[in-house]
Amino acid sequence: MRLCKAPMKMPEEFLEPHQEPCVSEEEFAALEAAYGVVLPEDMKAFYRRQNGGRMKSGKNFVLQDGLPLTAFHPIARAFADCYLTLNTLLEWQQMDGFLPNTLVPFCSDAGGDFYYIQADGRNEKVYYIFHEDDDEYLDHPEDCLAADSFTDFLENIRIRPDGEA
Repeated sequence: MRLCKAPMKMPEEFLEPHQEPCVSEEEFAALEAAYGVVLPEDMKAFYRRQNGGRMKSGKNFVLQDGLPLTAFHPIARAFADCYLTLNTLLEWQQMDGFLPNTLVPFCSDAGGDFYYIQADGRNEKVYYIFHEDDDEYLDHPEDCLAADSFTDFLENIRIRPDGEA
């Protein structure tokens, strides 16, 4: 007997709507070619619905026991001036040369840290990397594992009730 898996969560479940158009196939192709990455198909499906966005106000969306999530960063075009695009983040990451180029930062939290997806065309795991301790990922990436895939990442987002630590 085969069990049916629930459909992947979509942006409208936790992101504020905005007027910026969804990501086009040309924008995906340009990002992938410019930075040598292969975005997972489930991530593309999400961004085809909405090009990133800030988390809905009045709720603390968290992953496990982490800090509240603040935004899914857009591709190519920003929905607001204060949110950097994946393109800009990857450009800075390549200039820095510290983290592997195939790690794509896509979601930030209230501490200014990022969730990264491994976009090498083989591994699609999601990692949480604390910005002041990049060495932890480089030395022990398994300790930074947040989810086995983009879909798993979305499925693990929950609302933390007010007052819960």
